[in-house]
Amino acid sequence: MKEKDYRELYISGILDLAEEHGLDYPRKTLEQMAEKDLIELRDALRMKHGNINFKRFC
Repeated sequence: MKEKDYRELYISGILDLAEEHGLDYPRKTLEQMAEKDLIELRDALRMKHGNINFKRFC
């Protein structure tokens, strides 16, 4: 899987978490973030909302 494919998985995971918890994270903003920042945001959202299951394998 290419790096861009992983980025899309991270973005999709964040958007899923945001939708599930009523948060606003625009795709355009997420697409501009560095991959390490996407991972940190995803992990922070999981910890904050108690969702540590791997949704969509990311």
